[in-house]
Amino acid sequence: MNLKTCLLISLLLVLAFSVRALWAAESKGSWQVEWEKALKSAESEGEVSVYVVDYPRFTVEHFRKIYPKIKLTVVDGPSGPELSSRLMAERRAGKYQADLYIAGQGTHVSILYPAKALAPMPSALILPEVKDESKWFRGKHRYVDPEANRSFVFQGHRGLYISYNTRRTKSDEIKSWWDLTQAKWRGQIVGYDPSIAGVARNALWFMYKNPSLGPEFMNKIFGEMDIALSRNPQQVVDWLAGKASLCIACNDAESGKEQGLPVDVITQPLKEGDYIAGGQGVVSLMTPAPHPNAARVFLNWFLSREGQTLYQEYSVKSGQLNANSRRMDITKDVIRPEYRLREDGLYWENGPTVDQETAEATKLLKEILARRSR
Repeated sequence: MNLKTCLLISLLLVLAFSVRALWAAESKGSWQVEWEKALKSAESEGEVSVYVVDYPRFTVEHFRKIYPKIKLTVVDGPSGPELSSRLMAERRAGKYQADLYIAGQGTHVSILYPAKALAPMPSALILPEVKDESKWFRGKHRYVDPEANRSFVFQGHRGLYISYNTRRTKSDEIKSWWDLTQAKWRGQIVGYDPSIAGVARNALWFMYKNPSLGPEFMNKIFGEMDIALSRNPQQVVDWLAGKASLCIACNDAESGKEQGLPVDVITQPLKEGDYIAGGQGVVSLMTPAPHPNAARVFLNWFLSREGQTLYQEYSVKSGQLNANSRRMDITKDVIRPEYRLREDGLYWENGPTVDQETAEATKLLKEILARRSR
């Protein structure tokens, strides 16, 4: 065999292997090639660091079992403000240790986004089942940052903000928020103080921004109904179980019911619709990330069908009964029906301007209460 023939055979073999490799890549799909590349790089990085608040950490911890070659470092904070303060202090010291941040909406939007600490997310989504927006509530991904591409909301549940004394009130007496302004309820309503951080602030935003309620309703409920407010969650529930008939934002009413107190929650849809609460269910990618590929692997797994199914299960087991994932293609058996989202429901959700809107609502509330006390 002469040299020319050998060279020709060698060239044909190279072409054959190239075609075979190309065919194999195409048969896998470009996403699978990208995923395998990201996974290999993630294993080389060897670690991913997740900063997380409250109940999502139980799902985060499960990542260790799925990807044992990637060391998981969990930094768990008692609250979003405290955890974000730690993270920002590290960044000011030149220490970029966080890959992902999981907490409630507030600190993503008001602290991390202005600090330019958040990376765009769409390009990090690799798995088709995660990228496919039809798998999510109302067929779209939801982001809450101003650019709508950095802070991904994966939880959404109906906010149930009206509770009642089962000995004094019947659930079907309340079909609208305006029903609370009937004369018979004057002096019979209590509530958690919405001027401070807590679930009552969501209810306050809902009242203020809902066009069927707004300032007119706020003036009526807070200015004319002699509502008693407290900053002690247990005290509010005790009031409801004793002297009151109705309560706004009694966050501990569920536990009171379990303890045998005569309290329950209004669960039927009201005329003005429902607020969708996100709980601690917002995730962001940090920039710069110390382990960018491992962060992508974690993010795709966490938002996958498997990850979100585990999220619901582990969160409910931890006591977070309303941890409903916005993924609609997973079973909702562990989520009680009253917390689930319906595609045909009337819902209201806040966005990146929520801090400004809540400040406006709080200012109005204080003005109303000041007039009442004169």
